[in-house]
Amino acid sequence: MLSPDSRLRWLAPNLITAANISAGFLSMLAAAEGQFERAVYLLMLAVLLDLFDGKVARRLKVTSKFGQEMDSFSDAVSFCAAPAFLAHTAILRSLGALGVIVALVYLLAGVLRLARFNLFSDAHSKARSTTGVPTPVGAGYVMALVLMRDQVPALLAALVLVIMAVLMISRICLPEFRGKSAVSLALLVGILNYFAVVIWPNWYTVGWWNLWNVVILLVAKSEDRRYQEASSTS
Repeated sequence: MLSPDSRLRWLAPNLITAANISAGFLSMLAAAEGQFERAVYLLMLAVLLDLFDGKVARRLKVTSKFGQEMDSFSDAVSFCAAPAFLAHTAILRSLGALGVIVALVYLLAGVLRLARFNLFSDAHSKARSTTGVPTPVGAGYVMALVLMRDQVPALLAALVLVIMAVLMISRICLPEFRGKSAVSLALLVGILNYFAVVIWPNWYTVGWWNLWNVVILLVAKSEDRRYQEASSTS
C-alpha cells in the first residue's frame, strides 16, 4: 500500500503523460475542424510533455512498468495516430486511396516501433541510444510538412511519411539524452531549432534543423567512441 506522499509522487509523472494524451486528442479535433496550425501547436505541447514525464518519474524515484506502458500509449496517440490523421486531413486527402494507405503505413510503423521499444527497454533507467527514429521525431517531420503544406506537393509529403515510417522501424541507432553531455546539449539545441521551424516554417529553418540533426549524429558517434575507449582501458 502506497503512502499518501508516495501516491502524490507517483501521480505527478502520470498526470504529465495524461496531459500528453489529451494534447494529442485535441490536436485531432483541431485537425478535423481544419485548424491545422492549432493542431501542430497542440502536438508541440505533447512533445514537450513527453520530454518531462520520464524525467520527473526518475527524479521522484517512482519509475514503473505501468508508467512505461502509459507513456507508450500516449506516444501512440500523440505521435502516431494524431500525426497520421493530421497529415491525411491537411495534405494527403487529395491523393485518395493512396493518401489513406500512406497515413496507415505511418501509423502502423509508429505503433510497431513503440511495441519493439517496450520489449527491450528498462522502465527504471534511460538507455544511451534508441533503435529506430523515435515517434516524436517522426511527428516533428509531419508537423513541418503540415505547416509548409502550401509549398510541399502531396506526393512529396507522402514520400516523406513513408521514409519516416521505414526509419521508425529500422535498426538504426540514435542517441538519447545522456545527462550533462555534449550529446544532450546538441539534442537540446536541436529542439530549439525545431521551435524555429514551427515559428518560421520555411525551407531555410527546415534545412538548418536537418543539418543540425546530422551534427547530433556526429557528436554522438564521437562520444560513443570515447566511451568505448574508456571502457576498454578501465
